[in-house]
Amino acid sequence: SGGVAIVVDGTVPAVEISLNTSLEAVAVRLMLDRLISICSLYVPPSSSLTLSDLEHLADQLPEPYVLLGDFNAHNPLWGSHRVDSRGSVIERFLSRRAASFLNTGEATYFSSTHHSFSCIDLSIVSSSIYTNFTWTVLNNPRGSDHFPIHLIPTEPPPILPCCPPRWKLSMANWELFQECVASSVLPLAHTIEEENEIITTAIIDAAHAAIPQTSGKLPKRPKPWWDSECRKSRNRQNCAWAKFRRYPTPTNLLAFKRLRAEARRVRRQAKRRSFHSYASSINRFTPAKIVWDRVRRMDGDYSHFSIPLLSADNGEAFSSLQEQADALGRHFAQVSSSENYTEKFLRFKTKAEKVRIRRSDSCAEEYDRPFTLTELRRVIATAKATSPGVDDIHYAMISHLPEAFLVILLQFFNRVWAEGKLPSVWKRAIVIPIFKPGKDRSKASSYRPIALTSCLGKTFERLVNNRLIFILERNSLLSNLQCGFRAARSTADHLVRLETAIREAFINKQFCLSVFFDLEKAYDTTWRFGILQDLIKLNIGGNMFNCIADFLQDRTFQVRLGRTLSSCFIQENGVPQGCVLSVTLFLIKIDSLSRAIPPSVSYSLYVDDVQVCFSSCNLAICERQIQVTINKMSKWADENGFKFSAEKTEAVCFSRRRGMFPEPSLHINGTPLPVRPEHRFLGVTFDSKLTFGPHIKALKLKCQQKLNILKVLSHRTWGADRVCLLRIYRAVVRSTLDYGSIVYGSAKPSTLKMLDPIHHQGIRLATGAFRTSPVLSLYAESHECSLERRRLFLAVQYFLRLRSFPQNPAYEVIKNINYERLFQHKPSVTPPFALRVKISTEQYNFDALSPVLEIQQRTAPWKVANTRCNLSLTKHKKDTVDSSVLRQEFLELYTSYNGYKHFFTDGSKSTDYVGCAAIGEGYRSVKRINKNASIFTAELYGLITAVDHIVKHRYRKSVIFSDSLSSLKALNSPTSWKHPLLVQLCNALTQALAKKIEIEFCWVPSHIGIDGNELADRAASACVDRTVDYNSIPATDYRVALKRQIKYVWQREWDSQLQNKLHLIKPILSEWRSARHRERFYEIVLCRLRIGHTHLTHSYLLHRESEPICDFCSEPLSILHILIVCPHFEENRRTCFSIFYREHVPFHLALLLGDEPLVPFSQVFNFLEEINILRKL
Repeated sequence: SGGVAIVVDGTVPAVEISLNTSLEAVAVRLMLDRLISICSLYVPPSSSLTLSDLEHLADQLPEPYVLLGDFNAHNPLWGSHRVDSRGSVIERFLSRRAASFLNTGEATYFSSTHHSFSCIDLSIVSSSIYTNFTWTVLNNPRGSDHFPIHLIPTEPPPILPCCPPRWKLSMANWELFQECVASSVLPLAHTIEEENEIITTAIIDAAHAAIPQTSGKLPKRPKPWWDSECRKSRNRQNCAWAKFRRYPTPTNLLAFKRLRAEARRVRRQAKRRSFHSYASSINRFTPAKIVWDRVRRMDGDYSHFSIPLLSADNGEAFSSLQEQADALGRHFAQVSSSENYTEKFLRFKTKAEKVRIRRSDSCAEEYDRPFTLTELRRVIATAKATSPGVDDIHYAMISHLPEAFLVILLQFFNRVWAEGKLPSVWKRAIVIPIFKPGKDRSKASSYRPIALTSCLGKTFERLVNNRLIFILERNSLLSNLQCGFRAARSTADHLVRLETAIREAFINKQFCLSVFFDLEKAYDTTWRFGILQDLIKLNIGGNMFNCIADFLQDRTFQVRLGRTLSSCFIQENGVPQGCVLSVTLFLIKIDSLSRAIPPSVSYSLYVDDVQVCFSSCNLAICERQIQVTINKMSKWADENGFKFSAEKTEAVCFSRRRGMFPEPSLHINGTPLPVRPEHRFLGVTFDSKLTFGPHIKALKLKCQQKLNILKVLSHRTWGADRVCLLRIYRAVVRSTLDYGSIVYGSAKPSTLKMLDPIHHQGIRLATGAFRTSPVLSLYAESHECSLERRRLFLAVQYFLRLRSFPQNPAYEVIKNINYERLFQHKPSVTPPFALRVKISTEQYNFDALSPVLEIQQRTAPWKVANTRCNLSLTKHKKDTVDSSVLRQEFLELYTSYNGYKHFFTDGSKSTDYVGCAAIGEGYRSVKRINKNASIFTAELYGLITAVDHIVKHRYRKSVIFSDSLSSLKALNSPTSWKHPLLVQLCNALTQALAKKIEIEFCWVPSHIGIDGNELADRAASACVDRTVDYNSIPATDYRVALKRQIKYVWQREWDSQLQNKLHLIKPILSEWRSARHRERFYEIVLCRLRIGHTHLTHSYLLHRESEPICDFCSEPLSILHILIVCPHFEENRRTCFSIFYREHVPFHLALLLGDEPLVPFSQVFNFLEEINILRKL
């Protein structure tokens, strides 16, 4: 067996050289002090080597080159005692070319068969670099037949820089950081550029003092499996080799071979142990970040650091990193160049830009107000950890700035806001090239740019973006059918709308002709001047307009390779990548497309994914309507700088009609559009018959690949525990099955069953259940419902969420179900989403039309004030501090609110009712709430009741005491707008603040004897005698009721499984509390014992053999028989299960294997070990 390979360090720029040769060879080109080609070659002893083969290979290697390998050639020139045919060929090759060999005659190979040494490994180099290397052979073969050859440069090659230093944020001393920032002296600044430089310097200087940095060099990662046994076995092998080299006797050779084999065995075992330990370390106690990092590594989704080696258009490689970075920069700049525009648009653009847009004067609009400290705190809280930009300031540094410096930062942001001039460093990006899988690594076009911009700049952008989004949403300035990057909208909305339109066409025996558009380089070529024009049309001016206009101007970037930066390039067009504002500005620009589409044509818009469709009984009418739409969209594109790709834009004609019908003829800009039988839209494949068969087949294949990670992590004797494996399955595999299930769930049951084996295999791998385990047992054992019920849960949950947001474009789909009676009379036609939910919920006795709270318009960002919440009592733990001490602490806190009106609120929930109460001086209000409400909802309703009373009576200063810590923390959460009651409460507090009414909230511990809290608790419980006051609740509160109904039907199904072995142990469906074990082996044994299917008792089903019989009593072999019935094991039972005999308790599997066993599971395992069965299960 042969094979060749070249391994290159990630810090060395390298690219593979494609070879066209019959020889076993592989080659790369490296950048050291110069560009050098390295080729590894293997010529098997049985193969012939011709001069033409060798010269053809050398011709493909750019000069200078190094040709290394096992040539299996002999010639006295390099130390052999004879000449063979290959040696002669190589000699002629060297005489005809400017090449030389580096060999010194030293042996490079030891033949264990003939006990001889020879020189068959050659190192051939171009003559121009012959003097640049010293050739040596290492004396130790390292367990191989070949000795390692070491080529040492005569002059050390320059050390190329690796990655730039990074902040070790996990080791930061944040207290010292805050002290350094607070003590920094900030001189007066005249310009925005100077002030930004001063603030940046203060933060960076503090960071250098308090946060360590990496060296920038790649860490040397020792082999994790290498241990002392490996080292000892290697030393013994080396000693045996040294002895054999000095005294080459057969005895010494045999001793060397034996120790070499032993060393290999020790290393294999060490590797196996190390991997087992690595996989087994993933359990429920492992932090989530470590779990997913290891999962990605095992799944192969882990990219190591590497620097590319690019080639110019003529094929010549660049000789320095600077040249490479500049080549990438030129390519990325060209992507956003005006050269990508059509001639028609360029003429339109030139004419339009002759009318200059002037900076806007300050306007009287509220959104022009200065930013508030509350706004700044909230945008900092929502920022995710990303890499820093040019200024090297990380989000973690901004989030740890002291209060006084935050005020300084806010003043600077407000100056930028007022002057409409952003610092130039905020508009410069560092671009990291990321390789596109499957592309040619030597081409600049094979890399996509990832832009890193200033975190300070992005923080400012978030302040602007929050206000801009609020203006757009409050005034309905964006098309309602744009669902990309907008609150309470998702891809599911358009998937449901399209599926419904097609189903309705089917029931009316119509064609539904749909076109799916592809915009070429949409982000990179967005017309910036057009964005400003659209802002003016939307009446957005003042500071907002000026900042956006400056944001779009003078955008530059530099490409970074390691530590090498390219020259500065200009991004001529497009919205800047890596910026917060970019997506919103793109939505504004593309929104005008909605006005170009005729009202009679249905369309979907998700950022730059555009789809249009029209339904009619006459295909010619569909074709005409869609063609008119395409023409109008093409005209819009010519006037807005976009370009539709005729190659990637596709049409699909959806129809259930049988027989042949002509294929629609559509064209865009004179190019015919391809008509396909299916198209992948927003991640779901829609086929022309809407069977979803192609989608489900592709989905199954994708999930099968994702199951590999579970196969790696799960094993019978080692691996991650079942809790962690189930989490990984749900997050990696089940989530993939979940996406789009609300629409593809309409496929035929026979088609959907294709996905069930994925679900079952995932559960089997996670739990360790035997392959023959019944499906219903798998569901009950893992407490994981079937995919059919999972799809129902997701569909109803989405249905309820739609009802809480009437502005959603899919809301009309569920509000008005068209052709309902027609669908009922034609059961062969699959009903649309809304009707399917209605039918399914009726079967499950769940009311999907239950009253839900609609999401209200939130308060303007500039009006939101930080809610005052006193959480000082949280420092005391109820479990460790006596109640009397807590009461005393509360009394001291209570007296500090002298001059305030005092109120207590509480929520109460039982199986029959939910209520809330607000208690004050001479005030008592009790409300009953929909019984499906959560306790969180009840607590919020209690707070709202108290706030409404305070505002109504205009109490100037009030304090509300509540024992709901989650409610009070949620008040200042940056995501509070997602909950309708939090929005309602925050809006009420904003109104109170406008009326100069001061309201503070204070947390108190519950059930420790605080009079007001106890009164509020009893009052909330007294709501049972009232009628329901608050019937509408958040849609998310119905999740518990929905799960309860689904589980009720599931339980009824499980109750009928009286012959199921697991049902005997677990008659009630619930999560096992006792399924967890520190060792994977015992988890699997317990799971198999409970299900009743093991290798010992049921492997016969896999091998088509007869059912096994007990060796001692000739009864069918089963877990019940082994543990309880077989008389041969009676003595073992008396030893291990003595309590049954002592207490005269009859044996039952539930008392041995149930959630509350009479004996510990360890005794069951001991029993099975004693009878020599434990390892056979």
